[in-house]
Amino acid sequence: MIGYWDRQLRNVFANHSYFDYVGLTPDQMHGKPMVEITGATVFEQIQPYVDAALAGEPQIFQSAMVDTHRTQRHFQTSYIPDVIDGEVRGFIVQAIDVTARVEAEEARDEALRLFQLRMANAPFGEAVLTTTGHALMVNPALCQLVGCTSEDLAGSTYRDFVHPDELAAAMEQHRRLVAGEVAQISAEHRYLRPDGTTIWVQRNAVLAPGHEYGVEDVIIAQFQDVTARRVAEGELALLVGTDRLTGLYNRHALVGRIEEHQCGPVGLIFIDLDGFKQVNDMHGHAAGDMVLVEVARRLKDAVSEPNSVYRLGGDEFVVLVPGASRDAVVADLATTVCAAMTGRYPGAADDFHLTASVGWTHGPADDAEELIGKADVDMYRHKARLRESAW
Repeated sequence: MIGYWDRQLRNVFANHSYFDYVGLTPDQMHGKPMVEITGATVFEQIQPYVDAALAGEPQIFQSAMVDTHRTQRHFQTSYIPDVIDGEVRGFIVQAIDVTARVEAEEARDEALRLFQLRMANAPFGEAVLTTTGHALMVNPALCQLVGCTSEDLAGSTYRDFVHPDELAAAMEQHRRLVAGEVAQISAEHRYLRPDGTTIWVQRNAVLAPGHEYGVEDVIIAQFQDVTARRVAEGELALLVGTDRLTGLYNRHALVGRIEEHQCGPVGLIFIDLDGFKQVNDMHGHAAGDMVLVEVARRLKDAVSEPNSVYRLGGDEFVVLVPGASRDAVVADLATTVCAAMTGRYPGAADDFHLTASVGWTHGPADDAEELIGKADVDMYRHKARLRESAW
Protein backbone atom coordinates (compact mmCIF):
# COMPACT_ATOMS: atom_id res chain seq x y z
CA MET A 1 0.00 0.00 0.00
CA ILE A 2 1.21 3.52 -0.85
CA GLY A 3 -0.42 6.68 0.45
CA TYR A 4 0.17 10.29 1.46
CA TRP A 5 -1.12 12.00 4.60
CA ASP A 6 -0.95 15.73 5.38
CA ARG A 7 -0.10 17.36 8.70
CA GLN A 8 -3.75 17.13 9.76
CA LEU A 9 -3.52 13.39 9.13
CA ARG A 10 -6.04 13.50 6.30
CA ASN A 11 -5.53 11.31 3.29
CA VAL A 12 -4.28 13.08 0.18
CA PHE A 13 -3.48 10.06 -1.96
CA ALA A 14 -3.92 6.30 -1.76
CA ASN A 15 -3.41 3.52 -4.31
CA HIS A 16 -5.89 0.75 -5.05
CA SER A 17 -4.13 -1.76 -2.76
CA TYR A 18 -5.84 -0.14 0.21
CA PHE A 19 -9.15 -1.55 -0.96
CA ASP A 20 -8.00 -5.14 -0.19
CA TYR A 21 -7.30 -4.19 3.41
CA VAL A 22 -9.69 -1.38 4.40
CA GLY A 23 -12.45 -1.85 1.83
CA LEU A 24 -12.26 1.75 0.49
CA THR A 25 -11.34 3.01 -2.95
CA PRO A 26 -8.81 5.84 -3.31
CA ASP A 27 -11.69 8.31 -3.94
CA GLN A 28 -13.51 7.12 -0.82
CA MET A 29 -10.36 7.51 1.26
CA HIS A 30 -9.50 11.00 0.01
CA GLY A 31 -9.78 13.57 2.81
CA LYS A 32 -10.62 11.04 5.50
CA PRO A 33 -8.69 11.16 8.80
CA MET A 34 -6.16 8.40 9.36
CA VAL A 35 -7.84 7.27 12.61
CA GLU A 36 -11.08 6.72 10.68
CA ILE A 37 -9.29 4.51 8.15
CA THR A 38 -7.19 2.47 10.59
CA GLY A 39 -9.55 2.36 13.54
CA ALA A 40 -8.83 3.71 17.01
CA THR A 41 -6.96 0.61 18.29
CA VAL A 42 -4.49 0.46 15.38
CA PHE A 43 -4.06 4.23 15.36
CA GLU A 44 -3.10 4.17 19.05
CA GLN A 45 -0.37 1.64 18.23
CA ILE A 46 1.07 3.58 15.30
CA GLN A 47 0.66 7.11 16.68
CA PRO A 48 4.26 7.31 18.08
CA TYR A 49 5.57 6.63 14.56
CA VAL A 50 3.17 9.17 13.07
CA ASP A 51 4.29 11.84 15.54
CA ALA A 52 7.94 11.09 14.80
CA ALA A 53 7.33 11.33 11.03
CA LEU A 54 5.60 14.67 11.44
CA ALA A 55 8.67 15.76 13.44
CA GLY A 56 10.76 15.01 10.35
CA GLU A 57 12.13 11.60 11.41
CA PRO A 58 11.79 8.70 8.93
CA GLN A 59 10.21 5.62 10.49
CA ILE A 60 10.39 1.89 9.73
CA PHE A 61 8.35 -0.50 11.85
CA GLN A 62 6.14 -3.56 11.79
CA SER A 63 2.41 -3.27 12.39
CA ALA A 64 -0.73 -5.38 12.17
CA MET A 65 -4.35 -4.83 11.28
CA VAL A 66 -7.50 -6.84 10.49
CA ASP A 67 -8.56 -6.73 6.83
CA THR A 68 -12.05 -6.75 5.38
CA HIS A 69 -12.13 -10.58 5.63
CA ARG A 70 -11.46 -10.32 9.38
CA THR A 71 -7.98 -11.78 8.86
CA GLN A 72 -5.06 -10.31 10.72
CA ARG A 73 -2.40 -9.01 8.34
CA HIS A 74 1.15 -7.96 9.14
CA PHE A 75 2.97 -5.10 7.45
CA GLN A 76 6.44 -3.71 7.29
CA THR A 77 5.69 0.00 7.15
CA SER A 78 7.83 3.03 6.42
CA TYR A 79 6.89 6.70 6.96
CA ILE A 80 8.92 9.16 4.91
CA PRO A 81 8.48 12.85 5.93
CA ASP A 82 7.63 15.28 3.08
CA VAL A 83 9.83 18.29 3.91
CA ILE A 84 9.56 21.51 1.88
CA ASP A 85 11.63 24.60 2.82
CA GLY A 86 12.39 22.98 6.16
CA GLU A 87 8.73 22.42 6.95
CA VAL A 88 7.10 18.99 7.19
CA ARG A 89 3.97 19.13 5.01
CA GLY A 90 3.01 15.48 5.57
CA PHE A 91 4.49 12.03 5.05
CA ILE A 92 4.47 9.22 2.52
CA VAL A 93 3.34 5.77 3.69
CA GLN A 94 4.61 2.55 2.17
CA ALA A 95 3.32 -0.67 3.73
CA ILE A 96 4.40 -4.11 2.47
CA ASP A 97 2.30 -7.15 3.42
CA VAL A 98 4.66 -9.54 5.25
CA THR A 99 1.95 -11.77 6.72
CA ALA A 100 3.35 -14.95 5.17
CA ARG A 101 6.82 -14.23 6.51
CA VAL A 102 5.56 -13.33 10.00
CA GLU A 103 3.39 -16.44 10.20
CA ALA A 104 6.32 -18.60 9.10
CA GLU A 105 8.54 -17.00 11.74
CA GLU A 106 5.87 -17.46 14.40
CA ALA A 107 5.43 -21.10 13.40
CA ARG A 108 9.19 -21.55 13.55
CA ASP A 109 9.42 -19.87 16.95
CA GLU A 110 6.57 -22.01 18.28
CA ALA A 111 8.18 -25.17 16.94
CA LEU A 112 11.47 -24.14 18.56
CA ARG A 113 9.70 -23.40 21.85
CA LEU A 114 8.00 -26.79 21.84
CA PHE A 115 11.28 -28.49 20.90
CA GLN A 116 13.09 -26.81 23.78
CA LEU A 117 10.22 -27.61 26.18
CA ARG A 118 10.20 -31.27 25.14
CA MET A 119 13.99 -31.44 25.27
CA ALA A 120 14.12 -29.96 28.76
CA ASN A 121 11.61 -32.52 30.07
CA ALA A 122 12.62 -35.56 28.02
CA PRO A 123 13.35 -38.68 30.13
CA PHE A 124 16.39 -39.46 27.98
CA GLY A 125 19.46 -37.44 27.04
CA GLU A 126 19.21 -35.02 24.13
CA ALA A 127 21.69 -32.63 22.57
CA VAL A 128 22.07 -30.26 19.66
CA LEU A 129 25.57 -30.60 18.22
CA THR A 130 27.59 -28.91 15.54
CA THR A 131 28.66 -31.05 12.60
CA THR A 132 32.04 -31.35 14.33
CA GLY A 133 30.28 -32.94 17.31
CA HIS A 134 30.54 -30.02 19.75
CA ALA A 135 27.59 -29.44 22.09
CA LEU A 136 25.42 -26.39 21.44
CA MET A 137 22.57 -27.40 23.75
CA VAL A 138 22.12 -30.26 26.21
CA ASN A 139 19.19 -31.26 28.37
CA PRO A 140 19.17 -32.18 32.10
CA ALA A 141 18.72 -35.88 31.35
CA LEU A 142 21.97 -35.98 29.35
CA CYS A 143 23.83 -34.20 32.15
CA GLN A 144 22.58 -36.80 34.60
CA LEU A 145 23.41 -39.63 32.18
CA VAL A 146 27.08 -38.70 31.76
CA GLY A 147 27.55 -37.26 35.25
CA CYS A 148 28.33 -33.67 34.22
CA THR A 149 26.77 -30.24 34.50
CA SER A 150 25.58 -28.32 31.44
CA GLU A 151 28.58 -26.03 31.93
CA ASP A 152 30.90 -29.05 31.82
CA LEU A 153 29.30 -30.20 28.56
CA ALA A 154 29.39 -26.80 26.85
CA GLY A 155 31.71 -27.14 23.89
CA SER A 156 32.49 -30.80 24.63
CA THR A 157 32.10 -33.58 22.06
CA TYR A 158 30.96 -37.20 22.16
CA ARG A 159 34.64 -38.08 21.63
CA ASP A 160 35.30 -36.96 25.21
CA PHE A 161 33.10 -39.77 26.53
CA VAL A 162 33.14 -42.72 24.10
CA HIS A 163 35.33 -45.61 25.25
CA PRO A 164 38.69 -45.59 23.42
CA ASP A 165 38.09 -49.11 22.09
CA GLU A 166 34.95 -47.92 20.30
CA LEU A 167 35.92 -44.38 19.37
CA ALA A 168 36.97 -45.22 15.80
CA ALA A 169 33.60 -46.82 15.05
CA ALA A 170 31.69 -43.90 16.58
CA MET A 171 33.71 -41.38 14.57
CA GLU A 172 33.10 -43.28 11.32
CA GLN A 173 29.33 -43.27 11.98
CA HIS A 174 29.51 -39.52 12.64
CA ARG A 175 31.46 -38.94 9.42
CA ARG A 176 28.93 -40.86 7.33
CA LEU A 177 26.03 -38.88 8.81
CA VAL A 178 27.64 -35.49 8.15
CA ALA A 179 28.69 -36.55 4.64
CA GLY A 180 25.08 -37.48 3.81
CA GLU A 181 25.92 -41.15 3.25
CA VAL A 182 23.22 -42.14 5.76
CA ALA A 183 20.03 -40.37 6.87
CA GLN A 184 20.49 -41.29 10.52
CA ILE A 185 22.76 -43.25 12.81
CA SER A 186 21.83 -45.60 15.63
CA ALA A 187 24.46 -47.45 17.63
CA GLU A 188 25.39 -48.55 21.12
CA HIS A 189 28.75 -47.64 22.63
CA ARG A 190 30.41 -47.68 26.02
CA TYR A 191 30.77 -44.23 27.57
CA LEU A 192 33.24 -43.32 30.29
CA ARG A 193 31.94 -40.97 32.97
CA PRO A 194 34.19 -38.55 34.88
CA ASP A 195 33.83 -40.67 38.04
CA GLY A 196 35.43 -43.62 36.23
CA THR A 197 32.27 -45.70 35.76
CA THR A 198 31.37 -47.17 32.39
CA ILE A 199 27.87 -47.16 30.96
CA TRP A 200 26.35 -48.45 27.74
CA VAL A 201 24.63 -45.71 25.72
CA GLN A 202 22.41 -45.98 22.69
CA ARG A 203 22.97 -42.97 20.44
CA ASN A 204 20.51 -41.96 17.70
CA ALA A 205 21.25 -38.91 15.58
CA VAL A 206 20.00 -37.07 12.49
CA LEU A 207 21.17 -34.02 10.55
CA ALA A 208 18.90 -30.93 10.61
CA PRO A 209 19.02 -27.29 9.41
CA GLY A 210 20.92 -25.17 11.91
CA HIS A 211 19.96 -21.60 11.00
CA GLU A 212 18.58 -20.98 14.50
CA TYR A 213 22.03 -21.69 15.88
CA GLY A 214 23.93 -19.61 13.33
CA VAL A 215 25.24 -22.59 11.36
CA GLU A 216 24.16 -24.37 8.20
CA ASP A 217 23.47 -27.77 9.78
CA VAL A 218 23.27 -29.26 13.27
CA ILE A 219 23.02 -32.78 14.62
CA ILE A 220 20.03 -33.63 16.80
CA ALA A 221 21.08 -36.56 19.00
CA GLN A 222 19.34 -38.71 21.59
CA PHE A 223 21.19 -40.71 24.25
CA GLN A 224 19.65 -43.50 26.29
CA ASP A 225 21.25 -45.54 29.08
CA VAL A 226 21.02 -49.22 28.08
CA THR A 227 23.51 -50.49 30.66
CA ALA A 228 20.97 -52.66 32.50
CA ARG A 229 19.90 -54.36 29.28
CA ARG A 230 23.45 -54.94 28.10
CA VAL A 231 24.43 -56.41 31.49
CA ALA A 232 21.37 -58.67 31.43
CA GLU A 233 22.20 -59.77 27.88
CA GLY A 234 25.77 -60.50 28.91
CA GLU A 235 24.66 -62.52 31.91
CA LEU A 236 22.18 -64.45 29.78
CA ALA A 237 24.84 -65.15 27.15
CA LEU A 238 27.16 -66.33 29.90
CA LEU A 239 24.49 -68.68 31.26
CA VAL A 240 23.75 -70.04 27.80
CA GLY A 241 27.42 -70.69 27.09
CA THR A 242 28.67 -71.70 30.56
CA ASP A 243 28.66 -74.95 32.51
CA ARG A 244 27.08 -74.15 35.88
CA LEU A 245 29.09 -76.63 37.95
CA THR A 246 32.61 -75.83 36.77
CA GLY A 247 32.23 -72.34 35.30
CA LEU A 248 33.85 -73.54 32.07
CA TYR A 249 32.39 -72.86 28.64
CA ASN A 250 29.93 -75.54 27.46
CA ARG A 251 29.32 -77.37 24.18
CA HIS A 252 27.16 -74.54 22.81
CA ALA A 253 29.99 -72.08 23.34
CA LEU A 254 32.51 -74.51 21.81
CA VAL A 255 30.55 -74.85 18.57
CA GLY A 256 30.22 -71.08 18.31
CA ARG A 257 33.92 -70.53 18.96
CA ILE A 258 34.93 -73.09 16.30
CA GLU A 259 32.66 -71.38 13.77
CA GLU A 260 34.48 -68.10 14.47
CA HIS A 261 37.72 -69.71 13.26
CA GLN A 262 36.55 -71.14 9.96
CA CYS A 263 39.17 -69.13 8.08
CA GLY A 264 42.02 -71.23 9.46
CA PRO A 265 43.00 -74.55 11.06
CA VAL A 266 42.29 -75.33 14.70
CA GLY A 267 43.36 -78.03 17.10
CA LEU A 268 40.94 -79.88 19.36
CA ILE A 269 41.89 -81.96 22.41
CA PHE A 270 39.27 -84.32 23.84
CA ILE A 271 39.69 -85.44 27.47
CA ASP A 272 37.84 -88.18 29.37
CA LEU A 273 38.48 -89.17 32.99
CA ASP A 274 39.23 -92.83 33.55
CA GLY A 275 37.37 -94.38 36.47
CA PHE A 276 35.13 -91.38 37.14
CA LYS A 277 32.00 -93.56 37.13
CA GLN A 278 33.36 -95.52 40.08
CA VAL A 279 33.80 -92.29 42.06
CA ASN A 280 30.12 -91.46 41.60
CA ASP A 281 28.99 -95.03 42.29
CA MET A 282 31.11 -95.55 45.41
CA HIS A 283 31.23 -92.08 46.96
CA GLY A 284 28.18 -90.29 45.58
CA HIS A 285 27.60 -87.48 43.12
CA ALA A 286 28.74 -84.81 45.55
CA ALA A 287 32.20 -86.34 45.53
CA GLY A 288 32.04 -86.59 41.76
CA ASP A 289 31.19 -82.92 41.52
CA MET A 290 34.20 -82.04 43.66
CA VAL A 291 36.41 -83.97 41.25
CA LEU A 292 34.92 -82.20 38.21
CA VAL A 293 35.49 -78.78 39.77
CA GLU A 294 39.10 -79.72 40.49
CA VAL A 295 39.53 -80.97 36.90
CA ALA A 296 38.28 -77.62 35.61
CA ARG A 297 40.76 -75.78 37.83
CA ARG A 298 43.69 -77.90 36.64
CA LEU A 299 42.73 -77.48 33.01
CA LYS A 300 42.50 -73.70 33.31
CA ASP A 301 45.91 -73.64 34.98
CA ALA A 302 47.42 -75.81 32.23
CA VAL A 303 45.86 -74.04 29.25
CA SER A 304 46.78 -70.44 28.42
CA GLU A 305 45.11 -68.03 26.02
CA PRO A 306 44.21 -67.89 23.20
CA ASN A 307 43.42 -71.57 23.88
CA SER A 308 40.23 -72.24 25.84
CA VAL A 309 38.64 -75.02 27.93
CA TYR A 310 35.12 -76.51 27.68
CA ARG A 311 33.06 -79.10 29.52
CA LEU A 312 30.86 -81.09 27.16
CA GLY A 313 29.06 -82.99 29.91
CA GLY A 314 29.77 -85.71 32.46
CA ASP A 315 33.54 -86.18 32.65
CA GLU A 316 34.23 -85.08 29.06
CA PHE A 317 36.27 -81.95 28.49
CA VAL A 318 37.68 -80.23 25.39
CA VAL A 319 40.53 -77.81 24.79
CA LEU A 320 40.30 -75.64 21.68
CA VAL A 321 43.61 -74.57 20.10
CA PRO A 322 42.83 -71.85 17.52
CA GLY A 323 45.34 -71.06 14.82
CA ALA A 324 47.42 -74.19 15.51
CA SER A 325 50.05 -74.17 12.78
CA ARG A 326 50.94 -77.88 12.95
CA ASP A 327 50.07 -81.19 14.59
CA ALA A 328 52.98 -81.04 17.01
CA VAL A 329 51.59 -77.94 18.73
CA VAL A 330 48.34 -79.76 19.52
CA ALA A 331 50.08 -83.02 20.44
CA ASP A 332 52.40 -81.27 22.91
CA LEU A 333 49.51 -79.49 24.62
CA ALA A 334 47.57 -82.79 24.77
CA THR A 335 50.49 -84.36 26.64
CA THR A 336 50.59 -81.42 29.06
CA VAL A 337 46.84 -81.65 29.68
CA CYS A 338 46.99 -85.40 30.26
CA ALA A 339 49.75 -84.99 32.84
CA ALA A 340 47.86 -82.19 34.62
CA MET A 341 44.71 -84.29 34.96
CA THR A 342 46.42 -87.50 36.09
CA GLY A 343 46.98 -87.78 39.82
CA ARG A 344 45.21 -87.56 43.18
CA TYR A 345 41.93 -85.71 43.67
CA PRO A 346 40.70 -84.70 47.13
CA GLY A 347 37.34 -86.06 48.28
CA ALA A 348 35.17 -85.45 51.31
CA ALA A 349 36.42 -88.63 53.02
CA ASP A 350 39.08 -90.13 50.77
CA ASP A 351 41.36 -88.98 48.00
CA PHE A 352 41.05 -90.52 44.54
CA HIS A 353 43.74 -91.35 42.02
CA LEU A 354 42.49 -90.82 38.48
CA THR A 355 44.00 -90.91 35.04
CA ALA A 356 42.83 -89.30 31.83
CA SER A 357 42.41 -90.52 28.26
CA VAL A 358 43.25 -87.79 25.78
CA GLY A 359 42.72 -87.66 22.02
CA TRP A 360 43.24 -84.84 19.60
CA THR A 361 42.78 -83.70 16.02
CA HIS A 362 44.04 -80.84 13.90
CA GLY A 363 42.48 -79.43 10.75
CA PRO A 364 40.09 -76.93 9.16
CA ALA A 365 37.19 -75.64 11.25
CA ASP A 366 34.60 -76.24 8.54
CA ASP A 367 32.34 -78.48 10.62
CA ALA A 368 32.40 -78.18 14.41
CA GLU A 369 30.60 -81.45 15.11
CA GLU A 370 32.87 -83.36 12.74
CA LEU A 371 35.95 -81.91 14.42
CA ILE A 372 34.65 -82.84 17.89
CA GLY A 373 33.84 -86.32 16.62
CA LYS A 374 37.35 -86.89 15.26
CA ALA A 375 38.96 -85.89 18.57
CA ASP A 376 36.49 -88.11 20.43
CA VAL A 377 37.38 -91.10 18.27
CA ASP A 378 41.10 -90.50 18.85
CA MET A 379 40.46 -90.27 22.60
CA TYR A 380 38.78 -93.70 22.57
CA ARG A 381 41.76 -95.16 20.71
CA HIS A 382 43.99 -94.00 23.56
CA LYS A 383 41.53 -95.35 26.16
CA ALA A 384 41.50 -98.72 24.37
CA ARG A 385 45.29 -98.88 24.32
CA LEU A 386 45.38 -98.13 28.05
CA ARG A 387 43.00 -101.00 28.73
CA GLU A 388 45.07 -103.39 26.60
CA SER A 389 48.28 -102.40 28.40
CA ALA A 390 46.57 -102.97 31.75
CA TRP A 391 46.01 -106.61 30.77
